[in-house]
Amino acid sequence: MELVQSVVYETLRLNPPVPLQFARARKNFRLSSHDSAFEVKKGELLCGYQPLVMRDPKVFSEPEEFRPDRFAKDKDLLNYLYWSNGPQTGSPSDSNKQCAAKDYVALTACLILAYAFRRYDSITGSSSSITAVQKAQ
Repeated sequence: MELVQSVVYETLRLNPPVPLQFARARKNFRLSSHDSAFEVKKGELLCGYQPLVMRDPKVFSEPEEFRPDRFAKDKDLLNYLYWSNGPQTGSPSDSNKQCAAKDYVALTACLILAYAFRRYDSITGSSSSITAVQKAQ
């Protein structure tokens, strides 16, 4: 199940279901990246573009490559997986806007994958479609 879960996380990393996220700053703070920092004032509009963030080469090696075992090998990368309006390791609360169903989404995707691999011996396709299946005997 660990590899199936890693495949789901890698899919969400490369294809986040909500690519743009907006918010207003609740207070003044300093936003830091790897090599610079920005002063953000209370009330300023912020926008996060997930497809760009999830391909940061300083965090993810070979960021454009689909690596099914990426999250199975390095659990710390889950701290950088922000598809649900917060890190995958975080928990939804009254004080944040993290998706309350984030764990159910990943679990449902894992179950769909497990069902597909249980039912079919071979699944062929591309990143956008399934082109052939061979039913399990």
